[in-house]
Amino acid sequence: MLLLFQQALDRSDRLLAVARTPSPIGEWIQADLSELTGVETVAKAIGGDRLDALLYMGGTWETHAFTSQYRFEDCTDADIDRVIAVNLVAPIRLVKALLPALRRSHNPKIVFMGALSGRDNFSGREVANSASKFGLRGVVHSLREELRSEQIGVTIINPGNVGTPEVLADLAANNLLGGEAIPLTDLLKIIDCILSLSRSTCIKEIDVPAMLGEGA
Repeated sequence: MLLLFQQALDRSDRLLAVARTPSPIGEWIQADLSELTGVETVAKAIGGDRLDALLYMGGTWETHAFTSQYRFEDCTDADIDRVIAVNLVAPIRLVKALLPALRRSHNPKIVFMGALSGRDNFSGREVANSASKFGLRGVVHSLREELRSEQIGVTIINPGNVGTPEVLADLAANNLLGGEAIPLTDLLKIIDCILSLSRSTCIKEIDVPAMLGEGA
């Protein structure tokens, strides 16, 4: 995601990168969004500033997810709780906390990173991850209706495998299921397009499988 951060930095007056570990780009806000205190830390950092775009790129999954070693019965309760907390509960809390800052923008956007595993009839086996991504789509659709009168754009992008160096290495070693990956630069162009549109346009949901990957 460093390419995304660099691209955003080039176009921003202020870029906040929220993560548990240090970010080499932007203003690092150390926070664990699976905890309510992490959300409060982000809201305090923004303070009275305006927020033009909230990009929730975070996500996690069960141990051995998307590999042949995955077994639902082997998932720990802690694993399941963590996936739901990060992928579903945290985005809800974060949007609620940051709505005042978004309302101060002349063209506010909210973009969530979903997954093809949250789509109907996708063959993913990862129970907690699929549940969280299905739920995130429901959050986005409901938020869109709730915020429609204020023309705050809410979009979810559902990619398959994304060609980060780690994913490409795992695919090359046959350690990852799902087929080919989409180029990371293509995903960045989609995000850039969403952010560049006026608030008169509603982009609801975008599915992005690889042409030769699962879900196409």
